[in-house]
Amino acid sequence: MKLVKKISIALLIPAIALGGNFAQAADIPGEQFVLSNPPTADRYTGVNLADDNAAKNTFSALEAFTANGTTRDASILTRQTCQKIGDKGCEAKKYFQYNAQLGMCDSTVTTDCVTKVFARDESGAEVEGTFVENFPGNTEFSYPGDPSIGLPAGTSPFVVDFPTHPHAGGSLYLVVLWLQGSRGFNEKQFDVEHFSTGIFAVSKVSGRYTMARPADNEETRPDHKLGGRQATAGGFNTDPSLPRRSACVQTSLTECLLPWAMPLDTSFGFTVKLHEKVTGWLHGRIADAQSVITKAKDGDQLLTIAGKPTLVPGIYGWFKKDEYPTPLKNYYSKQDIKQVNSNGLGWPKPGSEGQMGPDGLPWSIMKEGFGYDEGGFAETLAWIAALGNKAQYAQTVWSAKSIGNQYEQCMKGAEGLSGIVSTNSTMYIGNPPTFEKESQSLDYKVVSPHFLPNGDEFKGSYDLVINSKVARCIYGFSSAPVSAKITILSANGSTQVATTTFTEQNGWMHLVARGFTFSSPTVRVKLSQSKAKTTTTAKSKKK
Repeated sequence: MKLVKKISIALLIPAIALGGNFAQAADIPGEQFVLSNPPTADRYTGVNLADDNAAKNTFSALEAFTANGTTRDASILTRQTCQKIGDKGCEAKKYFQYNAQLGMCDSTVTTDCVTKVFARDESGAEVEGTFVENFPGNTEFSYPGDPSIGLPAGTSPFVVDFPTHPHAGGSLYLVVLWLQGSRGFNEKQFDVEHFSTGIFAVSKVSGRYTMARPADNEETRPDHKLGGRQATAGGFNTDPSLPRRSACVQTSLTECLLPWAMPLDTSFGFTVKLHEKVTGWLHGRIADAQSVITKAKDGDQLLTIAGKPTLVPGIYGWFKKDEYPTPLKNYYSKQDIKQVNSNGLGWPKPGSEGQMGPDGLPWSIMKEGFGYDEGGFAETLAWIAALGNKAQYAQTVWSAKSIGNQYEQCMKGAEGLSGIVSTNSTMYIGNPPTFEKESQSLDYKVVSPHFLPNGDEFKGSYDLVINSKVARCIYGFSSAPVSAKITILSANGSTQVATTTFTEQNGWMHLVARGFTFSSPTVRVKLSQSKAKTTTTAKSKKK
């Protein structure tokens, strides 16, 4: 699977009015944090960021598009959900995108599916989770796959049971693993753009909820581009006696999977069988990350990812659009105002049926899906400066996502991962570590509030698992043993005290840093290798 394109942040626009306020009780776990409405009827910009929430309230869909051009920045003219390419409205000449939720492998689905989900305790003892159900199961947007054109089947997330690894809400866990891809106008083969996964500790409760789904045809706007991803958000209560926003990580129309804290001392993982090979890098929220790649009898790739959940601090708040604090005013004054006011979760004017303002954009906007890039990093810094250096909540997270393959010259012919980067930081640069020629180091930038909600100083973690061959290629090293020095640099350039380790085994280098503090330190990894000794033999003089 070649990850060939970078997708833009999804525009999640709920189709229902969102009314009512919600006060977060002190005894509610951070995993069940729920947004409140803006405090007045004015237009607001808000932020809710602990993870990108990409694995919550997901759905499968295959969509066909027409546009005013053929490039990824062309504006969408029409969209149509499809069951099969070639159906009415889904003619093969159109541009296509898919969201494919991958389920458990069975007699009918034998590729692009999960073969097992497992948990390991601190002794290394492993147990497999027992499959319970697909949730929410097939919907009107589920579709069959076609491996011959690179199209995985769009099924459903699923629930497994780990009685030996319970959490505060029981022993059920939701497993979400999805692929996103597209193919251009008049093309045949799909390209995979994105790979993402999450595991959540959950319990099931009954109620009345909305479900996530593709954006409605009438929601097409001039700012909707082929290269973007638009959807109608799910996970909202439809019972008028309850707050509109729910804490559900996945919903059906009548049931909710409510999240709980993950056991931090347990390693969770899965093996997924993929028709196309995963290459490049992964980033996410997995401490002590491990990955193994093997080949199935039919040639498919078997990718195993495992690791422990991490505790991630969240930032949350609202500000009136015409009364931004100085850090936000300085940041947003340099951005495209239409992007600022449309890129996020649309929020309606209180008491209004519609959610749009007179400019045709959402009345208010809640930013929940920052890109893990320089722009997202700078925007997060501005929000932390505006809100104060203390997290509003914290939640346990287990997730992994794909990123582009840097150092391609060192991965020619490779059939596996270059590396996995993981941190508990609120935001980070989601690319592979940058190789700085001057310092001859791999540098990685992270940012978080300095304090947790209870006032404790937040301590950071960083894991880099890098393919040994890739690391040696980057540095130009031989196959001789390598050593590493890990340094934590504060924003002012001073060196922090942290616990660091480096090991190399089974073709992977593992670099770990623990216990550093925030707001925006840089993790610097410098590899070194002793030069081979040379022996000179003096020539005897002729007599």
